[in-house]
Amino acid sequence: MSAQLWDPNREPDEGRPSGSPPPPTDPPTIGPNSASDAAAGPAGPRPADAPPEAPPRPWSPRSVPPSGQGRSDAGPTPMFPPQPAPMSLPPVQDGNLEPLRIPTARQEDGTAADRVRIGLWGAPRSGKTTYLAALPIAAMQFQRHGEGNWLIGGMTAEANAFLNDSVTKLAIEKGFPINTTALEGMSWSFQGQEPTTGMMRKRLRDASFVLEIQDAPGESFKPNNPLHAKVLDQLAGAQGLLYLFDPLGDASEASQSLTFFFATLNELNNRIRNAGGHYRGRLPHHVSVCIAKFDHPDIFRPAVEAGWVTQDTVGSQLPRVPEHLAEGYFQWLCNDFRGSTARLVRDGLAAYFHPERVRYYATSAIGFRLNPQHVFDYRNYANVEIVNGAPRICTSPEPINVLEPLTELERRIRASSGGRTGWRR
Repeated sequence: MSAQLWDPNREPDEGRPSGSPPPPTDPPTIGPNSASDAAAGPAGPRPADAPPEAPPRPWSPRSVPPSGQGRSDAGPTPMFPPQPAPMSLPPVQDGNLEPLRIPTARQEDGTAADRVRIGLWGAPRSGKTTYLAALPIAAMQFQRHGEGNWLIGGMTAEANAFLNDSVTKLAIEKGFPINTTALEGMSWSFQGQEPTTGMMRKRLRDASFVLEIQDAPGESFKPNNPLHAKVLDQLAGAQGLLYLFDPLGDASEASQSLTFFFATLNELNNRIRNAGGHYRGRLPHHVSVCIAKFDHPDIFRPAVEAGWVTQDTVGSQLPRVPEHLAEGYFQWLCNDFRGSTARLVRDGLAAYFHPERVRYYATSAIGFRLNPQHVFDYRNYANVEIVNGAPRICTSPEPINVLEPLTELERRIRASSGGRTGWRR
């Protein structure tokens, strides 16, 4: 009689021969002696006539018996298949972020209401960089020549370095700063006391503002210059313009004011017009026209002979063009002294800007040479000499009308905007 075989698909006790071992319930194990253990089984070596064992069941967490039930804790530990990596959740967009506040100006830069943007404009060699370099010296000397006092400080390390280097170059080394070759932006703080206007004129009022100004090479005011677009951006966004007119340089074709004046003026007008920024049909800027190099003998002597110059009676007795004569002095230079191109510069200023928003100043960044008693002497007043082929300042600089065009420009901007410094009205 043949032996009855065990069918693994039947119930556990159905059709199983008596005495045969129960089907395995543990998952397959792997260890150093797994091959021999599988042959021997849990009860020792298998008899030759024993029915074949059932194939192992697929692994599942339920098939692993708890510790101490159906297996020996001393035996080999079952190996579990690797768990799948957890699915990554979509990133949280902003649910766990701190709310973001609107950006504000840095404290050291002052508030927006304190800041005044001034565009510096002039042909090559008109003296723009020297003008800026003379500002800290003019501020220190201000209280000696009139009422009030001014302090100038840089808002950045670069601006402070420019101020320090300027005083060293002009007052100690008696030299001139190197011509600007790149667009340089600077922010300076102005704090001072100045005379009030009107009935309280004898009293001083506190004044403070932050000046934003860019020193650009004169060549950048020509349309084909790579910096021309950036210069126009700066002029268009400025509230006031500081225009340096050089009567000497205007005689040279390479530095004629008109060459660098009209193209910039025309494109500036187009930008302001397209942005809807015209004020009563003209450009909205306030303008200070600085008639440069007042100290040069080729300009000063004819101006004296034409009757435009007066002289202080106290202190260093410096020559000046009085404020009420400054516009006439500019007209005389353009009509009788310089020529037709200068007249077109004059006419362009009168046509594109409101006359009541334009002021004129006879300016000198280094001033006149003074005698050993620190007094002006008409017999020897030229303050520049040539040493080893380079220009050198003879005596300590005494800037004339360098600070006033800026401080008065700031005052006019605030007065016309009701205390606000925006140029659109």
